[in-house]
Order: sequence, then C-alpha cells, then structure tokens
Amino acid sequence: MSQAQSDKRLVQRMKLGEPRAFEEFIDSYGARMVRLTRRYVQNPSDSEDLVQEIFFDIYRSIGAFRNESSLSTYVYRIAVNHCLRHCQRNRITPLPLQEGDAEPDTDWRNAPEDSAVKSELTTQVQTALSTLPELQRDVVILHELHGLTYQECAKILEVPVGTVKSRLSGGFKRLRESLRTYVLGENSSPIPLVMGRQGKKEATEEVSL
Repeated sequence: MSQAQSDKRLVQRMKLGEPRAFEEFIDSYGARMVRLTRRYVQNPSDSEDLVQEIFFDIYRSIGAFRNESSLSTYVYRIAVNHCLRHCQRNRITPLPLQEGDAEPDTDWRNAPEDSAVKSELTTQVQTALSTLPELQRDVVILHELHGLTYQECAKILEVPVGTVKSRLSGGFKRLRESLRTYVLGENSSPIPLVMGRQGKKEATEEVSL
C-alpha cells in the first residue's frame, strides 16, 4: 500500500470517529509538529500548547478534508497558520532552528576539531536564518528542513510554485551573503551548507561565493 493510499484510509477511519485512527495520526505527525512549532516559539510549554491546538483543529475539521491535496499538505497548512497567528499575537520572531535540529557529531573524541567546526557552522547558520525575511524563512523551513516539495509548499503558503522557488532562491542568496566571511576558509574554498531534511534525502546547497 502506498503512502497516499495509507493516508486516505487513515483519513476515512478518522472521519468515522475511530479512536485508534486518531492515535495513529498523532503517532505519525506528533514529532513533526513539535519540530515545526519549536522553529516558531522558544518556550517548550508554548510549543506543547500549539501542538495541542493544531491537533484539536485537525480533529475538529477532518470531516471537511476532501483529499484534494495530500494529508501532509493539509496538516502543515493548518500547523503553519497556527504558528504564524501565535507569533503575530505575541509579536514573536520565528526561530528557524532549535537545539537538536542540526546536531554535530556527538562523538567529538573521534575528531574534536571537526566537531567544533560543525558546531560553529550550525550556530552561524542559525544566526543567518534568523535574519531572513519571514516569507523566505517559511519556505526554507518547509522545503529544506521538513523536506516538503515545491508543490506542497505552494499549497501550504497559498502562492504559486514559481513564487516558492523564487523565495527559496532569494533565501539562499541572503544566506550566502550572511555566511560569506565565515564559509571562506583560509584557502578560499567554498564550504557546502548542508540543511538536513526530515524524512527525505539530505539536501546540500553549495555556498559558492
């Protein structure tokens, strides 16, 4: 059974009010929703509240889901809207990365210098991401950090696919500018900026200056 077929069946079971179905849904999307909300709010308690709000909204509105998009697109659209409204209400600047999203090699004893470099790069990338305009940052979060396709990002953000690509390109251009001094080593060789995608093949953006 394909993922699309599995999701469609899960939705049907949730619409019928099967308790176990919603539990399976939470098991599948719980960790992803926590990671997403933690990119927008710093306080773990606020993140937990947001996740509960998201799942409650989905539970209440799942009957209106018509399978016109994938289940993941439907879920992320609701989740991002909740996160953005929360930030607007509380005047919060979204946090693009949180501790644990891009961890360096934990076994630093094997290569302490490499581990230190990775840790410093992670910090620099976090800082650079925090300076991106909101529209570009949202695309980077969804596409590069959560592995959603251009089409999925477009549906979630309600913009054309071309706009998604343009914002992503602009976001990487700003990141290259922000990291220009850092990524150029003594030999002036570009260092690849790697942003891990959740659930998909890791994507690498070459920082060529």
